[in-house]
Amino acid sequence: MLKFGVSKRGIISLGAVLTAFTLLFLYYITSDSLHSSNNLMDDDGNLMYGSDSSTKQINDNSNSNTPAKEQPKCLKDTATRDFIRPTKPHWEQCLEPGLQPSYYLSIVIVTRMDDYAGGQHHRFQNFIDSAFLLAEHTKEKIELLIVEWNPPEDRRRVVDAFRFRRSDYLTYRIITVPKKIHDYLPNRGGSPLHEFEGKNVGIRYARGEFVVCTNQDDIWSHNFHNAIKSRAFKKNVIYLQYQDPHNIHDNFPATIVDLPAFPDDTTLYNACRLEDQDWGHYKLPDPITVNNVHHSPGFILSVADQAGDFTMAHRDTWKIPRGYREAGGIAWMDIEFICTAAWTFDIPVVYSGKSFACHQHHQNIWEGRKDQHTDNKDINMGEIERKEKTYINEENKWALQQIDVWTMGLECLEFNGGLCW
Repeated sequence: MLKFGVSKRGIISLGAVLTAFTLLFLYYITSDSLHSSNNLMDDDGNLMYGSDSSTKQINDNSNSNTPAKEQPKCLKDTATRDFIRPTKPHWEQCLEPGLQPSYYLSIVIVTRMDDYAGGQHHRFQNFIDSAFLLAEHTKEKIELLIVEWNPPEDRRRVVDAFRFRRSDYLTYRIITVPKKIHDYLPNRGGSPLHEFEGKNVGIRYARGEFVVCTNQDDIWSHNFHNAIKSRAFKKNVIYLQYQDPHNIHDNFPATIVDLPAFPDDTTLYNACRLEDQDWGHYKLPDPITVNNVHHSPGFILSVADQAGDFTMAHRDTWKIPRGYREAGGIAWMDIEFICTAAWTFDIPVVYSGKSFACHQHHQNIWEGRKDQHTDNKDINMGEIERKEKTYINEENKWALQQIDVWTMGLECLEFNGGLCW
């Protein structure tokens, strides 16, 4: 008979080895699961896709619902130009606005990294930080939707140039309209950026119940903080605000602020304080009668002045006039949009004399670029008011709906911000 002699020390050693292998196996399957669900990167650490998993699904070509994947925890190298390589279903998922809003507010701006008007970069960072403070103070779900239009080949992309802080209430999305699409579209005046076509793209894909179109030189006032906190806005209304003209360079009024580069949060938050608040009980004025009569309270050129810095409506209300009229880079379409909304579609306009935003002071370089204005000065607003003429986009031919944006390289990136150490 064979006998196997095993010492006590041998049994202990064998047990230790088995325990070690068990722990290694558990660690492997756990980390692999976390990696596959949270860090959708390729072997080089490049982002494959990012999206919020809690609210969105898409319909792929086989008409089956593909659940959203969790977004990556961090990006290895935001400077890599081709780091967005999603599958088409994941790309559609990133763009999908959803049948129902998944945020209370979408903030839409259009930009490109060409240092517009000088000192753009610190003003844009202040704008991003102001959106972060809005979300943190109001505790409302907000998305900052940046349309990066025709990015210059020799500059960093927006995601690689700015700080995006993480908030439980704020989500960032960057939709990039590439040069190929920019060159395909009409371009009167040769402008490298189409502000209103870009804002229409944001309106089309916005997930917020309400969508505010603004510019990157603005920061949010305590009035807007309180209005958001109070949920004061309603559907089927266009909201405008008073804001002082931007060509003031001395003795700034309250709505024009001269902030230093990269102020701290307290300085930034209080830069557009404007007045004391009854927090949680913000009241908006009644709708006005918008008209074309000079010196009347509802004179269109007064109430819609600076409307490019603040025009807000429910996302369904924006789509009734089919967004801003697209005419190939043309300027001054913000005022025309208000004319069309109020007179062609009879949408009520609420004009707040208490400003929702302040404008950061800068040199007015753009005013001198007359070749890029090609404005709509030949539009007769009286004819719109009398309903004799209408100026609207063709149905399904605005916000790039007429373009195969997948084939032409439209990009989409969604993330929650923060740093990965």
